[in-house]
Formats: sequence, structure tokens, C-alpha cells
Amino acid sequence: MQCLEELATMYPATKFVKMISTDCIPNYPDRNLPTVLVYNNRAVKANYVGLYTFGRRCTPEGVAMVLCQSDPVLNDGQYEGEASREAVLEGVRKRFIEKVISQHENDDDGSSSD
Repeated sequence: MQCLEELATMYPATKFVKMISTDCIPNYPDRNLPTVLVYNNRAVKANYVGLYTFGRRCTPEGVAMVLCQSDPVLNDGQYEGEASREAVLEGVRKRFIEKVISQHENDDDGSSSD
């Protein structure tokens, strides 16, 4: 949920809705959570069931990459259609690389094995 909440703030032109699963479908199994239904122009474009669909380490970048496999879903409000999708993917890739570099720099204690 935290990843989706973060994406909702990053992509204000995309509507995110959160519901209690058992309020929608009685006895909905917890193993199917999260369930993400993707709509665009009133049509279901994709559905993702369970945490495993977002990879081993669920990060906002990983979730964004999965969501971008559907019709243009994430939208920053600056572009339309395929241009929006490409802009979002480029931003996600950039943030992912920056995060990996930052983690590597934090893990590096400055000592060298040379």
C-alpha cells in the first residue's frame, strides 16, 4: 500500500482508489492482496493479483514498471497517451538508478581493497 500511496502523490493525473477487499467481495482471500485493477477509458486494461506480481522487492519503481506494462496508466499530467507512458518509464528508470547509486554509496565505507 505504501508503494501505491507514493505513486499516487507522484502521478496526480492518475486516479488511485483504495477499497477494503472483503467489503467488495465477501471472503476475498488475503493471499490475493494487493489486487490492482487498471482501468482506462472505462475498460479494464489489466489486473494484478498478489504481491508476487510486483517482484521480490516491492518498491514504488518496481510497481510503476509493472503498471506501465498496461495501457498508459501512470500520468504526470504533462503528456498524453504513449508520450506519457514513455515519460513515466524514463522517470522511473532514472529514480531507480539514482536509488541504487545512493544505496551503493551508503554501503561503501570508504575503504578500498586495492
